[in-house]
Amino acid sequence: MWDFGVTTVALFLVVVLVVLWLSTRRAPGLPPGPPLLPFVGNALSMDSDPRVLYKNLRQKYGDIFSLYVFHKPLIVLNGYNVIKEAIVKNADVFSDRPHSFVNDFIAKGKGVIGTSGHLWHEQRRFALNALREFGVGRTIMEDKIHEEIAQFVLALEEQKGRGFNIQLLVQNAVSNVICSIIFGKRFEYTDPLFVKFLKALDENFRSSTASGLLNVFPLVRHLPGDPFKFRKTMDNVNIVDNLLIKPLVQDHLDDQDEENRDDFIHVYLKEMRRRQQKQETTTLDLENLARTISDLFVAGTETTATTIRWALVYFLNYPDVQEKCFQEILENVGQSRRPSMKDKTNLPYVEATILEALRYADIAPTAVPHAVAHDVQFRGYTFPKGVTVMLNLDSVLQDTDVWGDPQNFRPDHFLDRAGKIQKRDEFIPFSLGRRVCLGEAMARMELFLFLTTMIQRFKFVPVNGKKPPMHGIMGFTHSPSEFQVKAIPRN
Repeated sequence: MWDFGVTTVALFLVVVLVVLWLSTRRAPGLPPGPPLLPFVGNALSMDSDPRVLYKNLRQKYGDIFSLYVFHKPLIVLNGYNVIKEAIVKNADVFSDRPHSFVNDFIAKGKGVIGTSGHLWHEQRRFALNALREFGVGRTIMEDKIHEEIAQFVLALEEQKGRGFNIQLLVQNAVSNVICSIIFGKRFEYTDPLFVKFLKALDENFRSSTASGLLNVFPLVRHLPGDPFKFRKTMDNVNIVDNLLIKPLVQDHLDDQDEENRDDFIHVYLKEMRRRQQKQETTTLDLENLARTISDLFVAGTETTATTIRWALVYFLNYPDVQEKCFQEILENVGQSRRPSMKDKTNLPYVEATILEALRYADIAPTAVPHAVAHDVQFRGYTFPKGVTVMLNLDSVLQDTDVWGDPQNFRPDHFLDRAGKIQKRDEFIPFSLGRRVCLGEAMARMELFLFLTTMIQRFKFVPVNGKKPPMHGIMGFTHSPSEFQVKAIPRN
């Protein structure tokens, strides 16, 4: 009996040791990386802001390394050449999205951003064509943006030079631009529904990192107290869906004016009906319409609104840059008319300042995760099917070999010796390849028109001389901390 007990204990210890040993080993062929702790992998080393960790690991393991989040591996790509080779030259393999519990649960695998395969191709292609039809890059879109800027300027003037938090005001204005495109209407900034909608979006952006563990261990969503914000996220998703998107889609369904092409929903429904009548196989349906609308808000609001706020942070910390932008606008546009996209070529310093704000702010330092469609050999390593692939855009936007002094905010990074804009291939804040940000063209228009008008009409100064911090908060995007600003009208 005693011998049986010793044998059992010995076997148990052997099994435990084998399990521990296996849980600290990388899968064969994966890129190198830091040592793994039993069961948790490298999870304890990871922070909500991955930039410092990735930089240190790149110095030790090279441009391609792997980490384990508990039992799930992820591979990190660094440097412009490596990232471009993967998602541009090998786009057929690297353009998938990894399965995500949160995305699958909320979006049911639909939409534009979080999907792969035919569904993604068809929805994205339609969305891009529709945005072009609504004038992205043309006068019709410029007029929509200017209509909202006029309301935004009035709201700034109402502050009468007092200190105030500009975050909500910027978010209101940028969100209304996308509302005019999708729904064919704008909202008053004080509209209770609009305020509730923006609050729900903002809370989900902020809680995105807290919900990350759900993708590894979905069962933790049942823990008391909602520590990973799952129930709150779902409540906010339901607010957006049930109080805004679904009612406005239904309004369009009830409107049988087939020739109305004033907004995205009408165009989507018209094309959906056309394909259904011809009995074509299509993913255009009401569920995907709702998810695509949500994706367009992500692509069309968060990056733009956050960049405008970062630009204000830099203006308050570098008043000489703000003044130089104003003088260039004064000399080439004046103050009697509003700036237009036609002025862009005559405002190289303003354009360089906007580009530098995008680079320096590093709003999406790792972009949205990619995945590989099947097992692939890449630069001597094995990427197993479905593995999460992170693009460390920060390694490019903050590369000393490219920018010289990337730690400094300096618009001259984008100007040649003659003071003209110089194109930099390594400028990839919107990522690269087939998964490049859906709203990039619109974001570039909005940033130029909003910021040139803001600088033309107002001088932005700190409240009581208190400049906002240059470091931000990492959530869905890298955003600035809340700060106060005075908008003083220019005479």
